Amino acid sequence: MTTIVKALGGGLLRVLASPLVIAAAIVAMLLVTVPFALVVGSELQTALSNQQPIDRDAGEIDPEWWFEFREHSRGLAATFTPVIIGFAAPLANLSALLDGESPPLVLLLPYLLGIVVWSFLWGAALEQFAHGSSRFGFFRAGARTFMRFFVISMLAAVVLVLLYVSIHPLLFGVLAPNLEAAAATERTAFMLRSVVYLAFGSVLVILSLTADYARVAIVMGSAASPIDALREGARFVRSHPGSAVALYVLTGLLFVALLVVYGYVDVYGGSGVTGWRGIAIAQAYIVARLVIRLTFGASEVRLYRALAAGRVG
Repeated sequence: MTTIVKALGGGLLRVLASPLVIAAAIVAMLLVTVPFALVVGSELQTALSNQQPIDRDAGEIDPEWWFEFREHSRGLAATFTPVIIGFAAPLANLSALLDGESPPLVLLLPYLLGIVVWSFLWGAALEQFAHGSSRFGFFRAGARTFMRFFVISMLAAVVLVLLYVSIHPLLFGVLAPNLEAAAATERTAFMLRSVVYLAFGSVLVILSLTADYARVAIVMGSAASPIDALREGARFVRSHPGSAVALYVLTGLLFVALLVVYGYVDVYGGSGVTGWRGIAIAQAYIVARLVIRLTFGASEVRLYRALAAGRVG
């Protein structure tokens, strides 16, 4: 456990000492989101131009206007729903992940763009975390591993889709309803469904960890091709399941703590966090989430090195 804590702590320090990587992650997020936000913003401007002037002191969005906008919106604009605002957004994402809700097809392009951008960024970031910036420049490091990381991400995405079209329907369309029907109480039914959620979530965690350590293996020189890297990633997770999962859980607890703070401020802050304050808090949450995501990558590099060489580097 000491090795895991050292890996997490060292990973966090490495990220905080790499402002260029954090800035690059923020830029990557903007590259993925801003073009599509501009499209939605343009449609919102058109819709708002036909409305009565908005009171600058208003603390909430006009629900009647929003309902009308959603009734007539298409494409990306149809994704402008209440669940994208504040603390509801991460909860909606988690619910969609566990329940297997299919995202709108219009979001396929943003997802693909996200894979492309992060395939480049992870190469540069993991190189920085593993070796510092001495071997390659930031952009050269990203370009050097880009295609292999892209293949790994796409293969993982294909497996993820297969899980949602095969195992997920069996678990939540057949097994879970039968278990709930046979349960004596609602509490028992809830517990049984939670076990099914845990089982499917465990499969998702294994897939994620395999892809993560495949990228680490490439950066550490343990594998050259994407297929060899995935084999090495699977071998590492299989050989050290406790350590890999424990690091995943500890990093997840950091994210949960962030969600608790964000939820408390957003839900219980009342009207004091609307307007520019609400926007600032939401952006601070996004940056903190990126830092935690990078911390997990840096920690995985350190854990991989520790278990391969017997120490935390």
